[in-house]
Amino acid sequence: MKISVLFAFIFSLFNLQEGDLHRSPRFDKSTFYYTMSSGNLLQVNDQFISIKTVPLPDRNAYEGALLMKEANLIENKKIKLSLFRSGKLMLDSTIVKNSENCEFRFLRLIVQENSPVFLGYNKQISEDCLLIEKKFNSAPAPLQNIILDYRKKSKKTNLSVP
Repeated sequence: MKISVLFAFIFSLFNLQEGDLHRSPRFDKSTFYYTMSSGNLLQVNDQFISIKTVPLPDRNAYEGALLMKEANLIENKKIKLSLFRSGKLMLDSTIVKNSENCEFRFLRLIVQENSPVFLGYNKQISEDCLLIEKKFNSAPAPLQNIILDYRKKSKKTNLSVP
Protein backbone atom coordinates (compact mmCIF):
# COMPACT_ATOMS: atom_id res chain seq x y z
CA MET A 1 0.00 0.00 0.00
CA LYS A 2 2.75 2.47 0.95
CA ILE A 3 4.60 1.69 -2.26
CA SER A 4 1.54 2.36 -4.42
CA VAL A 5 1.01 5.73 -2.69
CA LEU A 6 4.69 6.58 -3.26
CA PHE A 7 4.41 5.62 -6.95
CA ALA A 8 1.24 7.70 -7.30
CA PHE A 9 3.02 10.69 -5.79
CA ILE A 10 6.06 10.29 -8.04
CA PHE A 11 3.83 9.81 -11.08
CA SER A 12 1.94 13.00 -10.22
CA LEU A 13 5.25 14.90 -10.22
CA PHE A 14 5.99 13.74 -13.75
CA ASN A 15 2.44 14.18 -14.95
CA LEU A 16 2.63 17.96 -15.13
CA GLN A 17 1.10 19.77 -18.05
CA GLU A 18 3.58 20.54 -20.79
CA GLY A 19 5.03 23.95 -20.08
CA ASP A 20 4.34 23.93 -16.32
CA LEU A 21 8.05 23.73 -15.57
CA HIS A 22 8.86 26.48 -18.05
CA ARG A 23 6.10 28.90 -17.14
CA SER A 24 7.40 32.39 -16.52
CA PRO A 25 6.26 34.52 -13.65
CA ARG A 26 3.38 36.63 -14.87
CA PHE A 27 3.98 40.35 -15.13
CA ASP A 28 1.36 42.02 -13.00
CA LYS A 29 1.17 45.78 -13.40
CA SER A 30 -0.51 46.39 -10.06
CA THR A 31 2.37 44.58 -8.33
CA PHE A 32 4.84 46.53 -10.45
CA TYR A 33 3.33 49.89 -9.45
CA TYR A 34 3.09 48.81 -5.83
CA THR A 35 6.81 48.03 -5.99
CA MET A 36 7.51 51.43 -7.55
CA SER A 37 5.79 53.08 -4.61
CA SER A 38 7.50 50.94 -1.97
CA GLY A 39 10.94 51.22 -0.50
CA ASN A 40 11.69 47.52 -0.69
CA LEU A 41 14.77 46.43 -2.64
CA LEU A 42 13.72 42.75 -2.56
CA GLN A 43 10.44 43.62 -4.27
CA VAL A 44 12.35 45.60 -6.89
CA ASN A 45 14.59 42.60 -7.56
CA ASP A 46 11.54 40.32 -7.83
CA GLN A 47 10.07 42.67 -10.42
CA PHE A 48 13.29 42.54 -12.44
CA ILE A 49 12.94 38.77 -12.59
CA SER A 50 9.30 39.03 -13.62
CA ILE A 51 9.99 41.61 -16.31
CA LYS A 52 13.00 39.82 -17.78
CA THR A 53 11.15 36.53 -18.14
CA VAL A 54 7.99 37.89 -19.70
CA PRO A 55 8.03 39.00 -23.32
CA LEU A 56 6.98 42.62 -23.26
CA PRO A 57 7.13 44.74 -26.39
CA ASP A 58 8.62 47.72 -24.59
CA ARG A 59 10.19 46.10 -21.57
CA ASN A 60 12.88 48.81 -21.45
CA ALA A 61 10.44 51.34 -20.01
CA TYR A 62 9.65 49.09 -17.04
CA GLU A 63 13.26 48.02 -16.55
CA GLY A 64 14.45 51.61 -16.78
CA ALA A 65 11.97 52.78 -14.17
CA LEU A 66 12.97 49.91 -11.88
CA LEU A 67 16.67 50.71 -12.30
CA MET A 68 16.00 54.27 -11.21
CA LYS A 69 13.93 53.00 -8.28
CA GLU A 70 16.76 50.65 -7.32
CA ALA A 71 19.22 53.55 -7.48
CA ASN A 72 17.09 55.31 -4.90
CA LEU A 73 17.32 52.32 -2.53
CA ILE A 74 21.03 51.50 -2.48
CA GLU A 75 23.85 53.17 -0.58
CA ASN A 76 26.87 53.19 -2.93
CA LYS A 77 26.85 56.61 -4.64
CA LYS A 78 28.78 55.54 -7.74
CA ILE A 79 26.46 52.61 -8.34
CA LYS A 80 23.42 54.79 -7.59
CA LEU A 81 24.37 57.26 -10.30
CA SER A 82 25.25 54.55 -12.80
CA LEU A 83 21.94 52.73 -12.24
CA PHE A 84 19.99 55.95 -12.48
CA ARG A 85 21.66 56.97 -15.75
CA SER A 86 21.13 53.52 -17.27
CA GLY A 87 17.48 53.52 -16.26
CA LYS A 88 16.97 57.03 -17.56
CA LEU A 89 18.43 56.09 -20.93
CA MET A 90 16.20 53.00 -21.17
CA LEU A 91 13.01 54.81 -20.20
CA ASP A 92 13.63 57.94 -22.25
CA SER A 93 14.65 56.03 -25.38
CA THR A 94 11.44 53.99 -25.12
CA ILE A 95 9.43 57.20 -24.79
CA VAL A 96 11.13 58.65 -27.87
CA LYS A 97 9.92 55.59 -29.84
CA ASN A 98 6.46 55.72 -28.22
CA SER A 99 5.92 59.40 -27.53
CA GLU A 100 2.14 59.06 -27.24
CA ASN A 101 2.21 56.16 -24.77
CA CYS A 102 0.38 57.30 -21.65
CA GLU A 103 1.79 54.59 -19.42
CA PHE A 104 5.42 55.26 -20.28
CA ARG A 105 4.88 58.96 -19.64
CA PHE A 106 3.27 58.07 -16.33
CA LEU A 107 6.31 55.95 -15.42
CA ARG A 108 8.59 58.88 -16.19
CA LEU A 109 6.37 61.23 -14.19
CA ILE A 110 6.61 58.96 -11.15
CA VAL A 111 10.39 58.81 -11.40
CA GLN A 112 10.77 62.55 -12.05
CA GLU A 113 8.66 63.43 -9.04
CA ASN A 114 10.65 61.18 -6.76
CA SER A 115 14.14 61.94 -8.04
CA PRO A 116 16.48 64.30 -6.20
CA VAL A 117 16.46 67.77 -7.79
CA PHE A 118 20.25 67.79 -8.26
CA LEU A 119 19.91 65.03 -10.87
CA GLY A 120 17.96 67.41 -13.08
CA TYR A 121 15.47 64.74 -14.05
CA ASN A 122 12.39 66.90 -13.69
CA LYS A 123 12.22 68.86 -16.92
CA GLN A 124 9.35 66.95 -18.54
CA ILE A 125 6.88 66.86 -15.64
CA SER A 126 4.48 69.37 -17.25
CA GLU A 127 4.80 67.74 -20.67
CA ASP A 128 4.11 64.28 -19.22
CA CYS A 129 1.14 65.53 -17.20
CA LEU A 130 -0.40 67.09 -20.32
CA LEU A 131 -0.05 63.87 -22.31
CA ILE A 132 -1.41 61.75 -19.44
CA GLU A 133 -4.40 64.07 -19.13
CA LYS A 134 -4.97 63.96 -22.91
CA LYS A 135 -4.73 60.15 -23.12
CA PHE A 136 -6.33 59.29 -19.79
CA ASN A 137 -9.80 58.39 -21.10
CA SER A 138 -8.39 56.04 -23.73
CA ALA A 139 -6.01 54.31 -21.28
CA PRO A 140 -6.95 50.83 -20.01
CA ALA A 141 -9.11 50.91 -16.86
CA PRO A 142 -6.43 49.34 -14.60
CA LEU A 143 -3.96 52.06 -15.63
CA GLN A 144 -6.59 54.73 -15.05
CA ASN A 145 -7.09 53.41 -11.52
CA ILE A 146 -3.34 53.39 -10.87
CA ILE A 147 -3.05 56.99 -12.12
CA LEU A 148 -6.00 58.10 -9.97
CA ASP A 149 -4.46 56.39 -6.95
CA TYR A 150 -1.11 58.04 -7.60
CA ARG A 151 -2.71 61.46 -8.03
CA LYS A 152 -4.07 61.25 -4.48
CA LYS A 153 -0.59 60.58 -3.07
CA SER A 154 1.41 62.95 -5.25
CA LYS A 155 2.72 65.99 -3.43
CA LYS A 156 4.33 67.74 -6.40
CA THR A 157 2.10 67.28 -9.40
CA ASN A 158 -1.32 68.65 -10.01
CA LEU A 159 -2.44 65.98 -12.46
CA SER A 160 -5.96 66.90 -13.58
CA VAL A 161 -7.65 63.74 -14.67
CA PRO A 162 -11.32 62.97 -14.06
